[in-house]
Amino acid sequence: MYMNIKLQLLERQIAELAKNYRADWKEKLWESESIEEYGLNEFIGGKAEAYEDCLDLLHNIKINNNYEHPHKKIK
Repeated sequence: MYMNIKLQLLERQIAELAKNYRADWKEKLWESESIEEYGLNEFIGGKAEAYEDCLDLLHNIKINNNYEHPHKKIK
């Protein structure tokens, strides 16, 4: 149970980071002529993707170890 709580807290923190970076990423900047603007945007997008990948890994850990997903409804 203790590990389940730690995984839930970690998942929430990572989800918040992913959400924030994804909100900061601007799709239309991929065509920017400013290399600095383009580079920063690509960096932000890469961070968002990395955090989203971490969420997928955590979800797989929970499934493989029979941990309950925090958004799963108890019947």
